[in-house]
Amino acid sequence: MTPDLPRRRPAAAGLQWVTDAFRLFRKNPLLLGAAFGLFMGVLLAVNLIPIAGAGLTEVLTPLVVAGFMTAFRALDQDQELELPHFFTGFVSRPFPLATVGALYLGYALAIGKIMQLLGLDAKAISDAAQHGDAQALMALLQQGATALLVGLTLLAPALMATWLAPPLVLFGNAQPLQALGISMKACWRNWLPLLVYGVVLIPVLLLAMLIPMLLGMLVAGPVLMGSLYTAYQDIFAVQREPSLSISG
Repeated sequence: MTPDLPRRRPAAAGLQWVTDAFRLFRKNPLLLGAAFGLFMGVLLAVNLIPIAGAGLTEVLTPLVVAGFMTAFRALDQDQELELPHFFTGFVSRPFPLATVGALYLGYALAIGKIMQLLGLDAKAISDAAQHGDAQALMALLQQGATALLVGLTLLAPALMATWLAPPLVLFGNAQPLQALGISMKACWRNWLPLLVYGVVLIPVLLLAMLIPMLLGMLVAGPVLMGSLYTAYQDIFAVQREPSLSISG
């Protein structure tokens, strides 16, 4: 990887990543929406598996993301989008991608343990939310405010490290730890466009979740996936280096 990569982008790039993703989404919205709904349904089903479900979901997520990266690259290169594109993560480099998910899972579990030691009762919060007990929920959140703040602060580096890790592993041939480090470096170098990116994308996702039966997520979800692809392309100047390799 050359010293100028990942490169710094201007604040407006955060908006451009989203608009470029929507432009690509419009090329085949039906297949992208259907694939997103299918994979999210599978991941939700896996998450229901007792004990191991939540962990397995985290491990599988980078493989799903990698499939969408391949799909958006096909659209970006004016190729015909086909269902096998979405399974690329399960066929190409599945173990490095799964390792990224496993590393994130281990870190998240450690943060959860720290939050528990600081007094956060996650099970009680979940029970209160499921029973619609707003008063009990607010009391529990206030009681665990310090733990939540510490947990979110500690989680931020993990989110930065995993943000661009799947395309770095899939397209850049990076090893899992290498991809996590490069992704974090990309985030530090681009904190301002990332801020704009969040300001643009978060309201869109929230509005999409308000649409009945989560149908809005069949648009917002693929666009979110597409924005990971367009951010990767932009930050690593892939449009000028189509065979970019991170190894070495």
